[in-house]
Amino acid sequence: MRVISGTARGTKLETLEGLDTRPTLDRVKEALFSIIQNYIYDAKVLDLFSGSGALAIESISRGAKEAISCDISRKDSEIIKQNVKKTHFEEKVKIINKDYKKCLQELENSKFDIIFLDPPYNTDFGIDGARIIMEKGMLAEERNNDF
Repeated sequence: MRVISGTARGTKLETLEGLDTRPTLDRVKEALFSIIQNYIYDAKVLDLFSGSGALAIESISRGAKEAISCDISRKDSEIIKQNVKKTHFEEKVKIINKDYKKCLQELENSKFDIIFLDPPYNTDFGIDGARIIMEKGMLAEERNNDF
């Protein structure tokens, strides 16, 4: 897996081996960022269930102002830390090693322009996470993106 575009383009990202994490494939990431490209610049990003931190890192590489990367796994959080260091984004990416509910509670007074919510399969974490985000009004109002 690699950073597809921006200042860290081509940087190979570390991931954990095994079935506990499932990194977003480069072609899926490329399609996703192609859709949201006009909303990335200067954005505040939250990446829940972050895994390797690839979505937060890709966002920063493409011009996001800051990103918060959250994952409950200590091993994943260490991988995120390695990837953030490798891309030299230590000043722009904050890593939170907590359960998504505790993370959202900690950030409940924050607003984000983009929130990535990619929970493990066969869980209700996505539905629950989206509900919490909406109830707490954590998604910022739409910005004017005329560049």
